[in-house]
Amino acid sequence: MFVVEQMRQRGRGGVLRPGYWRDRTGEEKRQMPKINIEHGEQETVFDRLGDLPQVAALIGWTLIKLDKDSDSIHLYFTASSEFTNPAGNVHGGFITAMLDECMGSAIVGLTDAQFMPATISMSTDFVKPVPVGKIFGEGHITSRGNSLAFLEAKLMDTDGQTLARAIGTYRLLPFPGSPKNNSAPH
Repeated sequence: MFVVEQMRQRGRGGVLRPGYWRDRTGEEKRQMPKINIEHGEQETVFDRLGDLPQVAALIGWTLIKLDKDSDSIHLYFTASSEFTNPAGNVHGGFITAMLDECMGSAIVGLTDAQFMPATISMSTDFVKPVPVGKIFGEGHITSRGNSLAFLEAKLMDTDGQTLARAIGTYRLLPFPGSPKNNSAPH
């Protein structure tokens, strides 16, 4: 709770940080980033959904690319020094949250918010210590049915070295308010 409260207090009052806006209570909200395409910017489902979920904003979730041809999403996260363990590396709980966001965001983005993923199980391998700073992530749907999806994810450093990887099973629930959702999954 301490880290979350610190981050909330930083944004109140004063100059608004780039990429943020204030809601009617004065609280800063992070804007959804758009994909940079060679010929300009293209709106994605994440633009239409509005605010980032709180956990995504906390870990610095930023969309790089949705790749429907390979059923993949490419992201980066910004790990702050508040996320570290006593050894100075990013704590495993934050690493797991980033991997979970890679997989969950793949479902939301690649199905155009038809489904809200609920994590059923997740197995994580911590390959190398994760440093503070920019961390790249990929999420990939390996199989999807009407009610379940199987995914894999990995986190990499700026040199492309794998830092952590995970596999996950997700229940596919109707996304709240999705116009594409005419019926619940079976």
